[in-house]
Amino acid sequence: MSQQKLNVRVFKTEGLSVNSKQIYDDPFQFSYGDDIVQPPYNLKELKAIGEYSTIIQQCIDAYKTNIVGFGFQPEYVFDVNDDTLSAEKKKAAEEEWVRLEEFIRYLNYDEEAETILEYALEDREKMGNGYIEVLRDSLNQPAGIEYVDGQYMRIGARTVPEEVEYFITENGERKQIKRWRTFRKFVQMINGKKVYFKEYGDPRIMNLTNGKFDENTPENLRATEIIHFKIGSGTYGVPRWIGHIVHLYGARKAEELNYLYFKQGRHVPAVITVENGMLSEDSYTAIQEYMNGIEGVENAHKFLLLEAEGIEQEGLSVGDEKITPVKVEIKPLAEILQQDALFLEYDQKSRDKIRSAFRLPPLYTGESQDYNKATADTARKVTEEQVFQPERNNIVGKLNTLFLPDLNIFNVRLSLKGPNFGDPLETANALTPFINAGAAVPNDLRDLLGQLLGKELETLPDEYNMPFPVVLNTLQQQQNNPLSMLTKSNMAPRQTELINILKDLRDVLEEVRS
Repeated sequence: MSQQKLNVRVFKTEGLSVNSKQIYDDPFQFSYGDDIVQPPYNLKELKAIGEYSTIIQQCIDAYKTNIVGFGFQPEYVFDVNDDTLSAEKKKAAEEEWVRLEEFIRYLNYDEEAETILEYALEDREKMGNGYIEVLRDSLNQPAGIEYVDGQYMRIGARTVPEEVEYFITENGERKQIKRWRTFRKFVQMINGKKVYFKEYGDPRIMNLTNGKFDENTPENLRATEIIHFKIGSGTYGVPRWIGHIVHLYGARKAEELNYLYFKQGRHVPAVITVENGMLSEDSYTAIQEYMNGIEGVENAHKFLLLEAEGIEQEGLSVGDEKITPVKVEIKPLAEILQQDALFLEYDQKSRDKIRSAFRLPPLYTGESQDYNKATADTARKVTEEQVFQPERNNIVGKLNTLFLPDLNIFNVRLSLKGPNFGDPLETANALTPFINAGAAVPNDLRDLLGQLLGKELETLPDEYNMPFPVVLNTLQQQQNNPLSMLTKSNMAPRQTELINILKDLRDVLEEVRS
């Protein structure tokens, strides 16, 4: 008994691929060793991750806007309005305030200082590492910053310890000390050319062409300094979302699958079955051509005609039909496509996971359709408290530690402004009972009034800085006693008025005496 043979051919689209063909080569691949530390991940690929993901760039933009976007501002390290503060110290603090404001304003002549810091912050969130270059003036003080692209930077091993001077405060007095510290080298390679940098605060002179410390290096070949912002405590920082990278790539593949589904939208997965026959070679060729040409609007209404050949039967009597009837059936498999696009839930879960790595609510990535005012305010306040404010403190803490001693500024420090969640009208209503009770003086409310008016207001003199009930009581007493106005010298601004008052008082006393 002869066995029947079943032949199966699989047809698929040829030449369709949306996978990247880039080769992420490392320009430092032959330079790693004792002097240059190899990063744990491909920095060039991480740099481009924002173009590959549908959620990471939104999270990074939210970080930049809320951490640095509100701008720098100086602030005093003590209460400058304290009555016990000496005039000399107050004047020195005010001068340092002006110097720090000018330092921030001219840190970069092409961009705002906040913009340069945003570039470094974006690199830090993508690659785990962000860098800024610091330039010094002729007085060896920091005078400018420049952005350094982190994908071209590598970190060197620590150098031998170097003795460095530091300023500390002891018993309220500034004191200079010395301690030993190790520094790192940094090297940049673009188009095969290397440039070396030294870590900020390293007092040694480095040759930027070879990374060697040489006191005889010409001025134009001396290396500048680098400030390294990183995530984590390792030599290189690690992106906070790196644990979700598999899910990120999976979501990308799901997007590509959906793209092909819609690009070849008229094609429905199906099984072609042939009973008692076989497809001709011309039919095989026609199916393959059909599969290759299914995409495009111009091919949206093509029909497929299949030709099959019956199988000749043996041992039949004369007059019987020798060719079996052929039956061709196309069974669609569209029921496996439960939705118009695949893996929508998988993609949503991926977005939620990556957003959770940044600890951001959907409100900050433009997905706020389920929020009302109460939930939105709560989400903003919690994120400000748990994410953005600590990040601001870390950044300005590093800048203050590095910059201010070199600028001889000790009474003022840098700070990054944040959003104001308070409603001035609600605050004013809440303050009304305290004002009526005399618990607030005008200078306590000047900042709130400035917010309502949209401008900064100066503090009032001490003679006007009294609680409101006290002012009312004083005015009432003056109305009841005309002579009380003589107890305050400022009530007679002009000398002639004062003289007239004294004359009237003399006349009254003479009449009483007589």
